[in-house]
Amino acid sequence: MAPANPTPAPSVVVLCFVRGKYQGQEFALESSKAVIAGRSTEADLVLSDDAVSRKHARFHAARGRVWVRDLGSRNGTLVNGRAVAHQCLRPGDRIAIGSNLARIDVKATADVAQRKAGEQRRRRPNEAAGRSMTGAIEDIPLMDVLQWLATSRKTGCLKVRDVDRGRVGALHLREGRVYYAEIVGNRLLHPEKALLRMLLWDKGMFELENTSIENPPIEINMPLEHMLMEAARQQDERANLGKKHTLPAYGQPVSLVRPSPTRWHKLAQPELDLVQDILEAGGWWEVMDGSTVDDITMMKLLVALRGKGVVSY
Repeated sequence: MAPANPTPAPSVVVLCFVRGKYQGQEFALESSKAVIAGRSTEADLVLSDDAVSRKHARFHAARGRVWVRDLGSRNGTLVNGRAVAHQCLRPGDRIAIGSNLARIDVKATADVAQRKAGEQRRRRPNEAAGRSMTGAIEDIPLMDVLQWLATSRKTGCLKVRDVDRGRVGALHLREGRVYYAEIVGNRLLHPEKALLRMLLWDKGMFELENTSIENPPIEINMPLEHMLMEAARQQDERANLGKKHTLPAYGQPVSLVRPSPTRWHKLAQPELDLVQDILEAGGWWEVMDGSTVDDITMMKLLVALRGKGVVSY
């Protein structure tokens, strides 16, 4: 008979590498000792990568949690897309050290192979060169993918496919910087809005191709850190708005109610402008794509109009 209260299996915090040279490898962060990650062969976690400093970051345990501290590295240590000096780590957090992206997991000690990243057999050069970078957004959010591409200064086109909703997008990169973005079928969409929308996609696939677009009509000049912060802000605000109000699904028709229970002249000026824009553009989504106002502000106006009975969806 099994004991009534079996002793939980001992667990350990693990760095699971999901992108970069050491993809698929794991490194256990023991609570009893600090771990130095860096390019130096004297480091505990050796990452042979020119974008990694000799002594890049230090992992250590304190107050029952695992922390990471940047050691003045040249390219910085990023957690969930943001540069940090000293950060408490939680399961699911993603860490970029140079061009290596790792996820924090907690696993049973017996399931973890105690080895340094890089000790597994190296891929042959022709295999590494021929293997395209692909993945699922569910496993690695696009925010993390862009962070890794920026650190490794990749050039090419990141094709993004939202299979469930039938959306296809492209992020064009030049030495790690996104300079143009587009979503197929959204011809009115400004490249910055296309970029921010794709960063919020939570399902689908991505693949880096060795193609590029020359002389785009508009170039994006938004720094990566600002992109990630703005995308995170919109993600949080949309989630909070969705808790209080019903939001239209992507592509869902939005109609003006006729006769309207609210006289239009009683609407606030931004609400009245939106009603006119919907009439003139031929639909809500056409207005969303063509507007220079961010999607969250536009969505709040739509919710206010629905609350007054002016629109339905």
